[in-house]
Amino acid sequence: MRKPEHKIPASRTLLLFLPALILCFVILILAQNWMLMTVRRDKQEQTYSMLHLIRSTTDLSLDQMYKLSQMLLLDNDIAKFIYQGEIESGSVDIQTLIDAKGVLPTATNINAMLAEVYIYSNRSGYILSSQNAFLEPEKMYPSMFAFEGLNYRQFRSKYLTPAFNRSFFPQTDALVHGRNRSVIPLVQTFPLNNPAANAGKIMLLLDSSYIVDLLSQQIEGASPTVYVTDSKGAVITYSGDPAFILGDGYADGQHRVSIEGQEYVLSALSSNASGLRFFSLLSLKQINAMLNPMWPVLVILSIGMFLLLSFFAVYMLARSNRHWTELLGLVDVSGKPLPYEQAVGYIKNIVEEDRSKVRQAGGTPFITDTFFRRLIHGKMLGTAEIQAMLKQVQKDIDLNSPNTFQMVHIAIHDVQDFLSSDRLEDIDFTRIAAQKQAMRAFGQQYYLYMDFSFSIWIMLWHGDGRFLDTQIDQFYKEFIQVSPCITSMAVSSAKHSLDEIFSATNECSEVQQSLLSEKQVEIMRRYTELSLKREPYHYSLDMERKLSGAVMKGERQALEEILRTIEQDNFVARNLGPEEHANLMKVLYATAIKLSQSLRLTLHQSVFESYAEVKQFFLSQALAINRAKSDKDEVLVQRIIGYIHDHYADPGLNLSNMAGDFGLKESFLYHFMQTRMETSFAQYLEAYRLERALALFAEKQMTISEITSFCGYSNAQTFRRAFQKRYGMLPSDYQKTVLYQKK
Repeated sequence: MRKPEHKIPASRTLLLFLPALILCFVILILAQNWMLMTVRRDKQEQTYSMLHLIRSTTDLSLDQMYKLSQMLLLDNDIAKFIYQGEIESGSVDIQTLIDAKGVLPTATNINAMLAEVYIYSNRSGYILSSQNAFLEPEKMYPSMFAFEGLNYRQFRSKYLTPAFNRSFFPQTDALVHGRNRSVIPLVQTFPLNNPAANAGKIMLLLDSSYIVDLLSQQIEGASPTVYVTDSKGAVITYSGDPAFILGDGYADGQHRVSIEGQEYVLSALSSNASGLRFFSLLSLKQINAMLNPMWPVLVILSIGMFLLLSFFAVYMLARSNRHWTELLGLVDVSGKPLPYEQAVGYIKNIVEEDRSKVRQAGGTPFITDTFFRRLIHGKMLGTAEIQAMLKQVQKDIDLNSPNTFQMVHIAIHDVQDFLSSDRLEDIDFTRIAAQKQAMRAFGQQYYLYMDFSFSIWIMLWHGDGRFLDTQIDQFYKEFIQVSPCITSMAVSSAKHSLDEIFSATNECSEVQQSLLSEKQVEIMRRYTELSLKREPYHYSLDMERKLSGAVMKGERQALEEILRTIEQDNFVARNLGPEEHANLMKVLYATAIKLSQSLRLTLHQSVFESYAEVKQFFLSQALAINRAKSDKDEVLVQRIIGYIHDHYADPGLNLSNMAGDFGLKESFLYHFMQTRMETSFAQYLEAYRLERALALFAEKQMTISEITSFCGYSNAQTFRRAFQKRYGMLPSDYQKTVLYQKK
């Protein structure tokens, strides 16, 4: 008897499939819960990391702001402006204001966060910005730099007159460069070491959109509310819903808070650099909504896709057979993969081989040459670069042992003769001769470089300073015997640390300048000799600059004052001997030569013999320049009047636009109108527009709105206010008067 066959019924297959399906769902739900907790934790960590990033970015920009405010408040021109009183019309003291304002445009361009900067003087009441100077700030405030909701007195009492060290103010709207912008005021009191003196303020207007953009960088799938407070808990700016801004009573870290029955994660972070606090509020409901349970079909498709992709990934990994450690390396010319450590060694070998070839060919390795050029041109930022350069030149140098450093500069005086006669070999031979003699005198403890002006720079170092002095003398004595060029050599003072080397090139340049002014060649001079050779007469470089500047500007009164000072210092306060008198006449004649070259004039007379000749020469030059300048001034006045006549109807017309069209500096035009036309650009433009408005009222039947637009006012309110201020009545009242008279 045969045993009967048993088949699993279809229902049993289903029973076997359903537990498997249920198991899949259970696994999916457990995985979802695990994923939810993981995502929640990750989102919290991302929020905190994002807050760290916002704080770091803001601190970096604010650190630049603090340095900028300190730089401005320590600037001499700014300090003079703050301590200066009111300036009378046409006074030369206006130059202090122009010099101070000239610093600000550069300052506003160095940081993307900075919208505008204001400098306030408590003594004069004047306010400077990067584009204007407000000598009558209360009158110019409504149309030039108004802050929303505040009149000028409220603005001044809030930001300018209180005494404090440095303070942030909440985000507000302000009129900046003719348009409304949202800004965060950061105000610093002058002087820095005594804020209680309260001599003035620097107000930095931070572009709030810059910080808001940082705050609004949302974490993927979540939209937290982020806000910033100052050290006192006042909200400076925010991104998101302001209704969720909480108090400041939370320590740094993350806190679970409940708002209207919903759970939130509050992240708090303080900045020691800026004193600000950063907060982020993230809804847990938002995170949970990101992982709703999936539909069964999507579950099956997801599992199937996961299995398929897993199989494909395993297959591709098995087929590729890659070594992950080798992927971190580089590939050499043969295509063989290298581990990272071997690749680094391979690069070092290539560079060292190239440097060795350059040295064997008599050249200088690129990196060493670049370091030295940065040193002599004042581009080095610190001693680390000098150390790196010296280690390239002499590998066994001990920078910790005491060394004496000196800089040598050899100037070739007849280099133009060699260039014009194509005797370039003599220039190159001079460099080679200097190289050979330096090798003989200093061994390996030197570095030589010929710059773009065909002058030779040598840096020397040795443990014995007296030995170095002896070898320098021996070097130049042998060098001038073989050099085909006429040269002079300047030697800096001895430097005993790397920090002092940066001044060595300036010392060499000063020595060469003294040799050039004395027309000395084939001579070696040390900086120490120069400092001992100071002439007893008094005529400094600063005095020379002032003298030349007064002549170039045609300022006779200032020139006479400078000449009186020179006469007082040298002929009244001092009893100059014949040699000292002759030397003073020579340096004054050298100034006259430089001035004549600048003016493209021929100086026919010989060296001055008396101070009367000196005064006659400089005063005559100033008089000639002043006459020519007066003619040019009249032409420029007519250009300004014509330009305003042609463009007064443009609401955007300002001094900056006119300066750009004229190809002149804005500060120059400002000073020109103040001194030559005895008015400012804003005052002249306002008067002209109002005169045109009077004429239109009398000539044509136009509405106030039409006249407002025709005369270049952006809105009727500004026009009414300006009209009433000038004529003592509203435009509508004046219009009625004109119409009544006509009837």
